[in-house]
Amino acid sequence: MKSLFDLVVPQGRASRRFTDVQTNNAFTAARRLMDEVFTEFHDVDHSFVKEFQTGGFSARVFELALFAALREQGHELDRTNAAPDFVARGSYPVAIEATTTNPPEGQDPDDVDPTVGALRLVPNDLPSAEQEFVFQAGKALRRKLLKRDKEGLAYWEQPHIAGLPFVIALESFHSASSLFHAIGPLATYLYGRRDVPIFDTDGTLNLSAEPVTEHEHMGKTIPSGLFGLPESAYLAALIFSNSATVSKFNRIGTELGYGPDDIAMIRIGTMPDPDPNAIHPQLFGYLVGGDSSEKVESFSEGWHVLHNPWAKNTLHPDALPGFTRHELLDDGRVLSTWDRMSPFASQTRIFEGSGAREYAQQMLERFRNAADGYERTATP
Repeated sequence: MKSLFDLVVPQGRASRRFTDVQTNNAFTAARRLMDEVFTEFHDVDHSFVKEFQTGGFSARVFELALFAALREQGHELDRTNAAPDFVARGSYPVAIEATTTNPPEGQDPDDVDPTVGALRLVPNDLPSAEQEFVFQAGKALRRKLLKRDKEGLAYWEQPHIAGLPFVIALESFHSASSLFHAIGPLATYLYGRRDVPIFDTDGTLNLSAEPVTEHEHMGKTIPSGLFGLPESAYLAALIFSNSATVSKFNRIGTELGYGPDDIAMIRIGTMPDPDPNAIHPQLFGYLVGGDSSEKVESFSEGWHVLHNPWAKNTLHPDALPGFTRHELLDDGRVLSTWDRMSPFASQTRIFEGSGAREYAQQMLERFRNAADGYERTATP
């Protein structure tokens, strides 16, 4: 079997990120799992491997992770046509086109892809970075919505997907900290509404919704509520992830026993707090591939599907089981439903050497102690 990591381009054209993963012992588990998934991936236009090894590395990893998640859910995927990227047949069929936000033109995406290093995960200016995230997402989505082929047909007008709900899948790679952003700003942009927390006199948290008409970044504005705009009439939903990266393949591969004995890793991050009155996220951390009481990750974890209530051809609620589902309620609030862990964001820290596992466990305990202190101080 030919590996994704066997060069098909000159060494000088291979991207830095690809080379890091290709040569580093720490990514042994990721390489094996990626190759395993790719054996079932039909490369329709025969460009996947070349793009994977050059400037499209992160986008192709995203596409491969989406493929793995859809297969994990039991979908029969029809990839006989180049576009859209995935067509799932069966009880709840759906056509999915994958896209990413990208860095400024002329800048190598691999220079800003943060999937290995976590030092730049948190933006220096969070409000500005959040605004940029919305703008970049809007740009990527509109590019797909307005695209027409040589026959003048939009994605949803292609004869082989006639009548199927059309969905766009998105991940952000436009900056070094773009994977930090969770679903909240994107939901506000799509629905044109923002949740507002209000505590009543007995301390109970209630949520109301307020309209948002536009988004501003660096002196420019774009209208909010993309789902309700005319160009989105046939956009049934948006799939979003900020964790479809090399790290996901590395973690799952490690849990499957694909990694070497001298590599250990921990995963730390934030997730929703089940306390209905919580106003801060809950911290989590675990040793990847630990004992049976530790976390076992699925490919479907970390994906969100936001349903468009105004679409002419809506997506069935059960079409993408395992993805966190977001639906707009009549009162303007967004209902989120999940049946498994649904992180906001996370980091994977890798340790190498003969004592890697013991050291990783020590670092995990240190994190958990710090997290306990944070949660005590964050409690109202």
